[in-house]
Amino acid sequence: MPRVRAHWSLLISTRHALREAVPWAYKAITNAPEAYFAGGVAPDAIRLFAGVDKLSSHFYDDRNPSTWSTDAVLDAFLGRGFHGVAPASDDASQAWSLGYLGHLFADIANWTHLQSHLPPFPAERGAHHGVWLLADRLPVCDSDRVLDVSRVPWESAPPWVDEAAVERLLSALVTRVLTQHDPWLAEATYVRHDRDLMQAEPLNLPSTGSPDPQLVALRDRHLPEWQLSIDRAKELVPSDAWVRFEAAAIAGSVEAIREFGRRLGA
Repeated sequence: MPRVRAHWSLLISTRHALREAVPWAYKAITNAPEAYFAGGVAPDAIRLFAGVDKLSSHFYDDRNPSTWSTDAVLDAFLGRGFHGVAPASDDASQAWSLGYLGHLFADIANWTHLQSHLPPFPAERGAHHGVWLLADRLPVCDSDRVLDVSRVPWESAPPWVDEAAVERLLSALVTRVLTQHDPWLAEATYVRHDRDLMQAEPLNLPSTGSPDPQLVALRDRHLPEWQLSIDRAKELVPSDAWVRFEAAAIAGSVEAIREFGRRLGA
């Protein structure tokens, strides 16, 4: 799966695509952007910090491609998630679901177009990390790096979402990772603040309670290893796979959101 920095970029691209493709969804996101982006990090947040298993947080099985289709994911999302009760129709409630679905279909695009070139983790661990590093370089403009977490409408979240878990990951992303324009310093941020991001490599991090080294020192310490990871990822994953990944993440999300609206009569 991509990390939350890459998801953020793909959520933005999906939002842009929805303006023409699914106007009602674009309107909901425009009126409730905090809900959309909170929904977009929620699957990983509740898995990492609330102990929710992968199937219950992501509604697909990464080992079973038959669960990756639009219909299969929406059947699980609306059936197991909402227990067959239609989500509320207000913009904030809809935006939560739209962001959530955007996350799921970006993950599925990752499994389809990137992970298919790698052996199952932990084999080629460095290459897997290199894919994370490269995905995190998807663009995010300055105006999209800011979000007021205090404005997230938690009361509109899907019923299985854990507020504390999502707030923890969302706050760390917005205040720590998105503020870094240098991708190497962003990577050092994942390491320095791993307790609240849970998406760092290497795993032999400073123990809790130890003074945190400066980001620049962390970058300089691990930069050779990170560069080797990128080089290995480039060897295994062809460049055109990245184009297909990004296009599929956006197109898959738009298709799922269009079908989500159709099922709800939007």
